[in-house]
Amino acid sequence: MKTKAIFFKGVIILFVTIISFLTFLIGIEVFTSGETSKSFTIPLFFTSILLTDLFAFSALFYLYQIVSLIGNEQAFSNQILPLAKKLNQRMVGMAVTFCGILPFVYRVAELDDAPGLIIVGLMIVSIPFSLVVFGKIVEELFKQAVYLKRDQDLTI
Repeated sequence: MKTKAIFFKGVIILFVTIISFLTFLIGIEVFTSGETSKSFTIPLFFTSILLTDLFAFSALFYLYQIVSLIGNEQAFSNQILPLAKKLNQRMVGMAVTFCGILPFVYRVAELDDAPGLIIVGLMIVSIPFSLVVFGKIVEELFKQAVYLKRDQDLTI
């Protein structure tokens, strides 16, 4: 179990690195383009990406702590419940702030005369919302597992 936990911790660190690199690239593109003063969509896009990254980094931090607890065979302890709740809250924040890219997607779709791009943008924005639903299910499963473990410990 410890090797799996170490693997998942490595994957989490890889996600942090990839998110940081992509944000850096988007920031360079935003600050080197001369269009930032013409429209509100580009600064809103970059601000949305930055806020989403902050929520993602804090969510990955809580996920790292959860993986550490699982690696220490404390997956069904009371310590994991507040972490799962905080993780789900961060994912909700990430989903809400990620909606800020939609005006930029609309502007690009309008300039390129590609209305299907708006649908693609909506699909991309819906990904964090599906993660919120998945996170809520996992949170409820942890609650149920902790309750069953506590009930079993009292029975024995």
